[in-house]
Amino acid sequence: MNKKIGFLMVTGMGLLLAGCGNQANNKAANSSSASSSSLLVAKSNVKVNSDNMSPQEAVSLISTYCGLRYGGNWAAMAKEAQKEGLQVNLYPSSKYQLSDGGQGVAYDVTAGGKSQGLVYTVNNDDVNIYQNVKENQKSTKLATISKSEMANYVNQEGQGKLVNDLAAKAQVVDKRSGDNNSSASTSNSDNDHKYGRIGTIDVPSEMQGTWYSADNDSDSTMTFGPHSYTYSYDDDSGTTQLYKQDPQFGEDEDNYTNEDVQNATKNWGKVSYLNIDGERWLNVRGWTQSAGDGDSYAVKTETVDGKQVKVLVVGGGAGNWVEGVYYQSKDMAQQNADKKFDDLNYQ
Repeated sequence: MNKKIGFLMVTGMGLLLAGCGNQANNKAANSSSASSSSLLVAKSNVKVNSDNMSPQEAVSLISTYCGLRYGGNWAAMAKEAQKEGLQVNLYPSSKYQLSDGGQGVAYDVTAGGKSQGLVYTVNNDDVNIYQNVKENQKSTKLATISKSEMANYVNQEGQGKLVNDLAAKAQVVDKRSGDNNSSASTSNSDNDHKYGRIGTIDVPSEMQGTWYSADNDSDSTMTFGPHSYTYSYDDDSGTTQLYKQDPQFGEDEDNYTNEDVQNATKNWGKVSYLNIDGERWLNVRGWTQSAGDGDSYAVKTETVDGKQVKVLVVGGGAGNWVEGVYYQSKDMAQQNADKKFDDLNYQ
């Protein structure tokens, strides 16, 4: 072979290989750039744990995960929320036509309060995620994923600090009312004195969130919002709005026996606070209930497997006997089904 031709062939092959190498390097760089551009904030070593989350922490975790995983409107909202603040508005899931309404509450996630159709519902520890949700239009969920899986993904992407930053300013606004077709906030009508209603009750912040129980051979959940709770027990579920009742309303027995009043207030709870054995309990009775003690709720700290954990205790009857103990994760509830604690009052 001619030496000159051989030299040119070798040189050409070298340039070709170099070009391929540069192209591969460019692809890797572009891939790395695309990956980093999908992050919502710079990476950090902060980790989040999905156990024992407050409502504000939960919505911040879900927003961060969806922004990372789905991008688009979810990512834009999460970034905007860093400036405007994260706000989730609670509506009855019947407000929308969702493929999975969860436990009856639709969480409309916003930056600063303006809806963008970013919604999720909850089934126990699982979250159903939606986007582009509009009233009177059917919406199919993007995915169902547990909060623990979300936390793992967020930690893997180094976005735990964003969850904490969003949670610090997050607001949970309960816009449900006794009329499930109404989108007005309960705070707009909480003092209208209709049927003796003179104001909403503020649920203690430590009580807000979703609680799980496996006591009495049945899985059940309770989700407390700022002024309401949603329960799910076997095949029964519903939402109760929590109000103060004008004492004069109860003095007229006809108010409690009037069928129209009973129907209009069937989803209302009459709330008072009780001091029992030095503990403050939130007591709820039916709006037109004239006899009986209702149910009382308190958050206590108990020792489970050597660790201090918060539990929601439900008491009832004349002795405020324990009817159930709820935990902040479904797994813990199942592992401690029917467990009795020495400091609680059992019948």
